[in-house]
Amino acid sequence: MISDVKIKNGYLSKDALPLKTVPTQEALAFAVAAQRINKGYVRDTRRFSEDNPTIFSNKEIVKFAFNPDYRPNDFVMPKPTAEDYEAVAEIHKWMKRYVMLGLAELDDFKRDMIDSVSQDTVIKNNLGRVAFIPEFVKRDKHETGLTKEIRIEYRNSKHLGKEKDVVEGVIKILDKRYSSQWESYNYVAVIDGNLVSFMNKFPYDVGSMLRLKGKVKAQSKNKLFSANETRLNYVKLYKV
Repeated sequence: MISDVKIKNGYLSKDALPLKTVPTQEALAFAVAAQRINKGYVRDTRRFSEDNPTIFSNKEIVKFAFNPDYRPNDFVMPKPTAEDYEAVAEIHKWMKRYVMLGLAELDDFKRDMIDSVSQDTVIKNNLGRVAFIPEFVKRDKHETGLTKEIRIEYRNSKHLGKEKDVVEGVIKILDKRYSSQWESYNYVAVIDGNLVSFMNKFPYDVGSMLRLKGKVKAQSKNKLFSANETRLNYVKLYKV
């Protein structure tokens, strides 16, 4: 009976009802399939008119895959492919590197991500977290590579000018993150070997070469590696 369930120190006691679980391998396969279907990580489900199918969030795709009683009528069950399972193997390989390197210095977020897929089964209540794993690994790989690139290539980056000075030149975009708060993209780029960062409402791919004109807002340090970085505002971007 539900009344017999006991929780001690945040864990179900031995006389509690068993938690419902699913195989971690299968949960990850559906998470990868959701990432493929949505062409990335979609945080919230988007419903449109009858002529346009609903775009389900990655979290709901994975949850509905293992909870048939709660599926809405317009939900289309995804089918993980062989490529999806290959991606799952790569995810496991990437996550294991943290175990090999040691978990002591990891932040809580990364530790939670690793813990969520460290066992053979995952609790159904944690499927939302598992749904984010493919995006987490994608971002983590990018950050790891970018940190190495900055450390090797741009460690001698210099600050550009002083506040309100005009900065012009050709940039290469190194990093791109969307801010829902500002409805803009936050970019890190390099110009003549010097790091700059700025916000812009238009999406540009990492690696893009663009002509930039902006003004110095502040002098700071890069968040991934402590190289000098110049924050810009009033930025305009043009094709090279």
